[in-house]
Amino acid sequence: MTGERDDFFLGPETVFSFASGGGEPGDPSRARAWVLPVPYEGTTSYGAGTRFGPAAIIDASREVELYDREFGCEAALEYGVHTLPRMALEHSSPEAMVARVERVVEDLFSGDPSPELLVTLGGEHSITPGVLRGLVRARPDLAAQLVCVQIDAHADLRDEYEGTPASHACAMRRALETCPVFQIGIRNISAGGEEFRLSTDRVRTVFAEDATAPGGEFLADLAGFCRGKAVYLTVDIDGLDPSIMPSTGTPEPGGLSWRRTLDVVRTVAREAKVVPAFDVVELAPIGGLRAPDFLAARLVYKTMSHVLLRDRAS
Repeated sequence: MTGERDDFFLGPETVFSFASGGGEPGDPSRARAWVLPVPYEGTTSYGAGTRFGPAAIIDASREVELYDREFGCEAALEYGVHTLPRMALEHSSPEAMVARVERVVEDLFSGDPSPELLVTLGGEHSITPGVLRGLVRARPDLAAQLVCVQIDAHADLRDEYEGTPASHACAMRRALETCPVFQIGIRNISAGGEEFRLSTDRVRTVFAEDATAPGGEFLADLAGFCRGKAVYLTVDIDGLDPSIMPSTGTPEPGGLSWRRTLDVVRTVAREAKVVPAFDVVELAPIGGLRAPDFLAARLVYKTMSHVLLRDRAS
């Protein structure tokens, strides 16, 4: 990134940087996946700390063993990963920050080289609509077939919250302005969000009791939703059960297990025509508690691998 867009990024990151097919580590022209850290925290309403999420995931990634038995190889070395510098933030308003994310993502997908897969690390969930809008602006060919799959404890369907429509509590309401959404693991929804959900056919919701039930019957519906589509996956880390993911500002009991989360990832990757981007957001690291940071890093690696090496999964 050069010229007028230089102010969109801050200093360099040094991990999550593996080049495929030889060349220098992190060489963007050889990396199929690019990682964009967005340490934004502007509208959180309970526990704080999501601004530290991207760095915690990247730090934990140093300890993730690259060999993956499911693929029979050091998967990240096969497809290559390029880590961008962390994105510079816009603090004038939440709306301005989302607009900045949109411009950055549009630039990335319009550039040469550009990512085959963009992985955005939050930060809070309010950034997701900006990624979606930037993707569509750069790739209008995807607009008609684009859908979003959301893992989350919260429906995020408020039209505005605490004076802004760009709150993390409105993330999926704004995302629906770009594409339909399939929600998984929801166990907290406002009265207004429920009224809206029942009034539209653009959102499908699998509540936590069904998402965590033995057998995973909802996965067949998810497969039909994704089949032949361009799928954007957004993972709010509080969608996982707090027994394995306590490091989030808005925890809710009754969430997804690690295995069920991977069931969702596998279904999306297998059925989608293309997965151009996904995000992992809302990690709020707890000092001295490493397991949730490592889980998030493993989830990023596994999702990248299933998207980019889906024909090789055992």
